[in-house]
Amino acid sequence: MNDAEPVLKASTSGAVLTLAIHQATINTEDALRMQNEFRALLLSLPTKVQAVHLEISEVLAMSSRGFETLLLIHQSCQERKISLTVSNLTPIFHRLISRMGFLRLLKIEGA
Repeated sequence: MNDAEPVLKASTSGAVLTLAIHQATINTEDALRMQNEFRALLLSLPTKVQAVHLEISEVLAMSSRGFETLLLIHQSCQERKISLTVSNLTPIFHRLISRMGFLRLLKIEGA
Protein backbone atom coordinates (compact mmCIF):
# COMPACT_ATOMS: atom_id res chain seq x y z
CA MET A 1 0.00 0.00 0.00
CA ASN A 2 2.91 2.39 0.61
CA ASP A 3 4.14 2.03 -2.98
CA ALA A 4 0.77 3.05 -4.44
CA GLU A 5 0.35 6.33 -6.26
CA PRO A 6 -1.17 9.10 -4.14
CA VAL A 7 -4.91 9.47 -4.61
CA LEU A 8 -4.76 13.23 -4.02
CA LYS A 9 -2.46 15.51 -5.92
CA ALA A 10 -2.06 18.77 -4.02
CA SER A 11 -0.83 22.20 -4.98
CA THR A 12 -1.17 25.63 -3.41
CA SER A 13 -1.50 28.99 -5.03
CA GLY A 14 -1.79 31.89 -2.66
CA ALA A 15 -4.64 31.17 -0.25
CA VAL A 16 -6.05 28.23 -2.28
CA LEU A 17 -5.19 24.58 -1.80
CA THR A 18 -6.09 22.57 -4.89
CA LEU A 19 -6.65 18.84 -4.46
CA ALA A 20 -7.09 16.75 -7.59
CA ILE A 21 -8.43 13.21 -7.78
CA HIS A 22 -7.53 11.57 -11.08
CA GLN A 23 -8.84 8.03 -10.75
CA ALA A 24 -11.94 6.59 -12.38
CA THR A 25 -12.90 4.46 -9.39
CA ILE A 26 -12.28 5.13 -5.71
CA ASN A 27 -12.48 1.82 -3.86
CA THR A 28 -12.17 1.33 -0.11
CA GLU A 29 -8.36 1.10 -0.17
CA ASP A 30 -8.09 4.26 -2.29
CA ALA A 31 -10.50 6.08 0.04
CA LEU A 32 -8.48 5.14 3.12
CA ARG A 33 -5.31 6.39 1.42
CA MET A 34 -7.14 9.58 0.45
CA GLN A 35 -8.21 10.11 4.09
CA ASN A 36 -4.63 9.65 5.30
CA GLU A 37 -3.27 11.96 2.59
CA PHE A 38 -5.85 14.63 3.47
CA ARG A 39 -5.08 14.40 7.20
CA ALA A 40 -1.36 14.77 6.47
CA LEU A 41 -2.09 17.80 4.28
CA LEU A 42 -4.13 19.39 7.08
CA LEU A 43 -1.23 19.02 9.49
CA SER A 44 1.12 20.80 7.08
CA LEU A 45 -1.43 23.32 5.79
CA PRO A 46 -0.16 26.89 5.75
CA THR A 47 -2.30 29.16 7.92
CA LYS A 48 -2.89 31.48 4.98
CA VAL A 49 -5.02 28.87 3.12
CA GLN A 50 -8.61 30.07 3.05
CA ALA A 51 -10.06 27.80 0.38
CA VAL A 52 -9.85 24.21 -0.79
CA HIS A 53 -10.64 23.46 -4.40
CA LEU A 54 -11.35 19.75 -4.98
CA GLU A 55 -11.11 18.71 -8.64
CA ILE A 56 -12.86 15.45 -9.45
CA SER A 57 -12.26 15.26 -13.18
CA GLU A 58 -12.22 11.53 -13.83
CA VAL A 59 -14.18 9.86 -11.02
CA LEU A 60 -17.02 7.68 -12.25
CA ALA A 61 -17.61 5.53 -9.16
CA MET A 62 -16.83 5.70 -5.47
CA SER A 63 -17.20 3.27 -2.59
CA SER A 64 -19.12 4.20 0.54
CA ARG A 65 -15.74 4.82 2.20
CA GLY A 66 -15.00 7.32 -0.58
CA PHE A 67 -18.19 9.21 0.22
CA GLU A 68 -17.22 9.10 3.89
CA THR A 69 -13.92 10.71 2.86
CA LEU A 70 -15.77 13.49 1.04
CA LEU A 71 -17.71 14.11 4.26
CA LEU A 72 -14.46 14.17 6.23
CA ILE A 73 -12.99 16.75 3.85
CA HIS A 74 -16.17 18.83 4.04
CA GLN A 75 -16.31 18.72 7.86
CA SER A 76 -12.59 19.44 8.26
CA CYS A 77 -12.88 22.50 6.05
CA GLN A 78 -15.95 23.73 7.95
CA GLU A 79 -14.18 23.30 11.31
CA ARG A 80 -11.28 25.40 10.05
CA LYS A 81 -13.55 27.98 8.38
CA ILE A 82 -12.04 27.13 4.99
CA SER A 83 -14.34 27.24 1.98
CA LEU A 84 -14.61 24.05 -0.07
CA THR A 85 -15.47 24.03 -3.76
CA VAL A 86 -15.79 20.90 -5.89
CA SER A 87 -15.33 21.11 -9.64
CA ASN A 88 -14.86 19.20 -12.89
CA LEU A 89 -17.31 16.44 -12.03
CA THR A 90 -18.09 13.96 -14.77
CA PRO A 91 -21.81 13.86 -15.61
CA ILE A 92 -21.99 10.31 -14.23
CA PHE A 93 -20.41 11.28 -10.91
CA HIS A 94 -22.54 14.42 -10.68
CA ARG A 95 -25.68 12.26 -10.95
CA LEU A 96 -24.28 9.87 -8.35
CA ILE A 97 -23.55 12.57 -5.76
CA SER A 98 -26.93 14.09 -6.49
CA ARG A 99 -28.64 10.78 -5.67
CA MET A 100 -26.54 10.45 -2.53
CA GLY A 101 -27.65 13.91 -1.31
CA PHE A 102 -24.22 15.52 -1.51
CA LEU A 103 -25.38 18.45 -3.62
CA ARG A 104 -26.89 19.94 -0.46
CA LEU A 105 -23.52 19.80 1.32
CA LEU A 106 -20.99 20.63 -1.34
CA LYS A 107 -20.53 23.81 -3.33
CA ILE A 108 -20.24 22.57 -6.91
CA GLU A 109 -18.48 24.93 -9.29
CA GLY A 110 -20.26 25.22 -12.61
CA ALA A 111 -23.43 23.48 -11.38
